[in-house]
Amino acid sequence: MCGICGIVKLDGSEVDGVLLQRMTDALSHRGPDGGGVCLERAVGLGHRRLSVIDVSAAAQQPMISQDNNHVLVFNGEIYNFQALRSMLEKRGCRFVSSGDTEVLLALYQEFGENCLQYLRGMFAFAVFDKKKHCLFLARDRVGKKPIKFFHAGTTFAFASEMKALRTLPECPTAVDTEAIHHFLTMMYVPSPCTGIAGIEKLPAAHWMRVDLTAGRVSKGRYWQLKNTVDHSRSLPEWEEDVRAILTESVRLRMVADVPVGAFLSGGVDSAAVVAFMAKQSDRPIETFSIGSPEESHNELPDAERIAKLYCTNHHPIVLEPDIVCLLDELVTAYEEPFADPSVIPTYLLARETKKNVTVALSGDGGDENFAGYVRYPILRFSERWAHMPSLLHSLTRMGTEALLALREDTFSYRCHRFQSSIGLPWPQRYLNYISFFTEEEKRQLYKKGVAEAFQRTDDWYAHLTSEARLRGDDLVHSAMSMDRDTYLADDLMTKMDLGTMAHGLEARSPFLDHELLECTARMPSTVKLHGRHRKWILKRILKDILPSETLSKKKSGFRLPLNRWFRTDVRSFVTERLLDAKSPLYTMFEYASMERFLHRYYTSDIDYSDHLWALLWLDAWLRKQS
Repeated sequence: MCGICGIVKLDGSEVDGVLLQRMTDALSHRGPDGGGVCLERAVGLGHRRLSVIDVSAAAQQPMISQDNNHVLVFNGEIYNFQALRSMLEKRGCRFVSSGDTEVLLALYQEFGENCLQYLRGMFAFAVFDKKKHCLFLARDRVGKKPIKFFHAGTTFAFASEMKALRTLPECPTAVDTEAIHHFLTMMYVPSPCTGIAGIEKLPAAHWMRVDLTAGRVSKGRYWQLKNTVDHSRSLPEWEEDVRAILTESVRLRMVADVPVGAFLSGGVDSAAVVAFMAKQSDRPIETFSIGSPEESHNELPDAERIAKLYCTNHHPIVLEPDIVCLLDELVTAYEEPFADPSVIPTYLLARETKKNVTVALSGDGGDENFAGYVRYPILRFSERWAHMPSLLHSLTRMGTEALLALREDTFSYRCHRFQSSIGLPWPQRYLNYISFFTEEEKRQLYKKGVAEAFQRTDDWYAHLTSEARLRGDDLVHSAMSMDRDTYLADDLMTKMDLGTMAHGLEARSPFLDHELLECTARMPSTVKLHGRHRKWILKRILKDILPSETLSKKKSGFRLPLNRWFRTDVRSFVTERLLDAKSPLYTMFEYASMERFLHRYYTSDIDYSDHLWALLWLDAWLRKQS
């Protein structure tokens, strides 16, 4: 795992080596084990190394091919590199290192851009092809490893993180208000936006080509997951396939020349990963969990149950962080507006885990494969409810409105949001369910004229959800397609990559093996969401290796009691920051509207803690931009 960066001068002028080194140094946290740069006049590539496979000098980057025609910088892991190496050796290739970097370089030399079809892993890489006089970049299928870039005048630059890009004098700096609009909806900035106008993220499963001869930059998509359902297979056959792929996926991700462990939340997905690891390991697994002193937000007992069952060397961490001090640290690490509440425990867990291991397997991806989110049965129910008599809808609507007027609490608020979505077309209904700030809530905060400026972003939402709908044979599969295209890549993978790499820790996700994703995409949705039972087939597979308490446990994930903290411990901090008249928030928001929003939060029982966390993050991030 590493950090990569590069500069291309499209006018053929020489890259400034001092600037390239400065970019590379800005990524040192991603690669504490070393670094290097390579200058080829109009192209400069930089690399910071976290040694995981082949820790010798033979695997140093930038890596130059033996014929001196290609230069590679690579961030990630190619899990099937040993099989690829054997194939390439049969085709006459010879290797001097034992890792995956040289295999990737040889694979590109052999197959060119088609090399992407052979890769099983997580990756972001750039190859300078001297013969074609072009730079080729690519990102893995689900977006585990990032590439951010800008193209300004005759300069093209890319890097694993914006920190490196922003060391360059040509780098754009203006805030992208449209990205902020997206952020308030989703709690993250969806690709290709970053929060800075002119800096983009290369979306997952995409490539990019920088042609120095033509002075042109182009990009495209090389992989698209489709829900082409296979109804011919039986349930036992699906179970056998999933069990085999998941076993292999875990085995491949345990390969490393450094200590390996696992995150263990106590939920089904991370417990499954630990179980499959334990069955394939000849030594106790190192496991790591984080919990809160509050019982309602503490999964440590659940994690300890799994740790005891599989005799792991377990490291429980009980933390109640100083959120006031931590906020600026997180904003620096994540560099974009990013307010997924679970970023706090993820970041802190990674910091503690790095003290013991260099690689940690996670349970990310179980929900995306097996319909694990609560919104999936809700969407299915809403589809049926929409066909109920209109009189029943009217009565229910009046009931939810009366309930919310009678008692302003989270349950009433959610009932009202659900009912208000009934009858809406698929795009609006889905967005209503996943939104944090609804469109109406944003309009109440915005200054006059701001909301109207974002009309085209509503069209963007509709297009995105419509595309997902076309790839799904039913509403559940459509929602899963949308989640994989947006939430998975731009929230979950961003959270894990930046949170772990801030501490020089590599995270691997067996559930996100593309072969497993392709397998589960072919399953009928009823195999994954059976009635109200989410992850039905996965739990059937796990019933003999995990306790019933784990399989029946309500999903919670890594969370901390933000609502309690915001109402008590850090209330003064919240109000001081958000009601500071000099806050850059008020370039977009009305001060009086913010006052009303905070008043409603503190005088009702509605849990707006996620909304407040987003506003606090946005305030801190905007202050750093000024």
